[in-house]
Amino acid sequence: MKKPKYGRGKFKAHSNYIKYMKMIVNHLNYSDIPGAVQDNGKIIWQVSSGRSTSFYKFYKDRFDWWVKKADANKIRGKGNSDDRFSITARMIHPTGYRACRLCGKDYNVGYFYLNHVLTNRLNALLNSSIAFKKKQPITEALNTLKVTIGEEETEKVIREMFPERTEIFDKHGISKDAFEQSNHIRSNYLSPGFMCNPPDRLDGFHDYCNPLGCRENHDPGRSKENLNSYQHDRRVFEYWSEGDWLVADALYRKAGTGSCYICGKKLKKISPDHVGPLACGFKHFPFFLPTCRPCNASKNRRLFKTDVDRLIHCEKKTGESVSSWQVQSMWDRNKLLVRNDADAKELSDWMRAMQDYYIRALYAMYAAGNVRFLTLFLHPELAGFNVVFTGLDRSDLTFKRYKKTPVESKLRNSLASRSIRISFEELEVYAKKGIDDRKVRKKLVKENKDLIEELLKEASKMKKNEIYEKWNAALDGKLSAKEKQKLIQDLLIEDANRLNDYKDYMKLFRSKLASVGDIVVIDG
Repeated sequence: MKKPKYGRGKFKAHSNYIKYMKMIVNHLNYSDIPGAVQDNGKIIWQVSSGRSTSFYKFYKDRFDWWVKKADANKIRGKGNSDDRFSITARMIHPTGYRACRLCGKDYNVGYFYLNHVLTNRLNALLNSSIAFKKKQPITEALNTLKVTIGEEETEKVIREMFPERTEIFDKHGISKDAFEQSNHIRSNYLSPGFMCNPPDRLDGFHDYCNPLGCRENHDPGRSKENLNSYQHDRRVFEYWSEGDWLVADALYRKAGTGSCYICGKKLKKISPDHVGPLACGFKHFPFFLPTCRPCNASKNRRLFKTDVDRLIHCEKKTGESVSSWQVQSMWDRNKLLVRNDADAKELSDWMRAMQDYYIRALYAMYAAGNVRFLTLFLHPELAGFNVVFTGLDRSDLTFKRYKKTPVESKLRNSLASRSIRISFEELEVYAKKGIDDRKVRKKLVKENKDLIEELLKEASKMKKNEIYEKWNAALDGKLSAKEKQKLIQDLLIEDANRLNDYKDYMKLFRSKLASVGDIVVIDG
């Protein structure tokens, strides 16, 4: 019998990767996975949700297998909702490390490597630009911190950055073991060694590693050309921000050589800073300031008096509010009362609380099955345009004007449906953290919790028809991203006039939510 071969075209499977595959299929954790090995001994590593492909044969059975594994590990949610498969894949992995299909090197399968946010923050902590590097293992960073600032201060810093790992730290200390044991916990500061891909891959992970750049450089779907078409600020969808995200993102991508307006450092490429933080409910619109990454990261969602002044000036110049509708009343009532940075921070903290309340209200509506109504807050139609700027200065992203022209393509249609899919996925991610786990003014949220129940009660009276159920089905956690986007894309055409069915409830929903923030928070 011939020895099975793995790999296709120029991307041959590394010998270490083949050894890894054999170890996995023979491990107890995967012993009952459907269709793992052919009669000739070849491992069936890949399946696909595409019914017309040769990889579909075991897809449904493997999907059900991952559901059972997630249930057995008591992972929150149902089916493939709430990242259940991804969490399960990292939890059941026997070693926590796997070989890359291309380079053959072993990397941690979970959140274990510094992303740019943590890299910049740690470098700023040590007043350095080279002490830490993106994609560096967190264990190396811990060693550097302990030597530089001491173990006690390191523990304080790490516990503050990773509150979701408190129980693990209590058990294992601030150590390699702690981060290996908790690599399934999603983090804003760490990136994974491998992206998850269950049930498409037998072990639940993409074949190419992230830290060495194998996925970025060799996966056709990660090519620069392909990625550029998808370079849209995900935070817009995370916070369900108002504003023309297409124009704002198009401007963001034009960033060039310039200087940081905060520290004055000259940069090969500026990092555009939202003057009004999206996390506080400001719109995503084409108004940025040039910063370096460390200054941008350290500023975070903080609002300063100068920012408030710039935003007010922008409103006068454009005749448009800089805030999304849910925080506009709070912004309008307080913006002229801001006298100093302390007042600006107070306002931004309250706006952040209002934004948190808004997101939780949206999630409650989503959990109750009101997907069709919630799509009215999103603007997928913006994907159908090209944007050209006139008089653009790439050093600070100022411009004279811009022009939008309609464009029709499969990629644009995919982007439209993708924006909706991501928005709902981000709702689920956001809701995983309770109010006590987020740094917001809890008083506003807790005092108005009954209002959400009132809104849900009114929403239950809305007509439930076939198209209503189709929208809920399109966001089913059992579907792959591709399947969701295809259903959403079809529904955007079939249900183009859905606003007419919700005019009265939309008015009620917006007025009730807006009233929560209709308060003065600056002590004059």
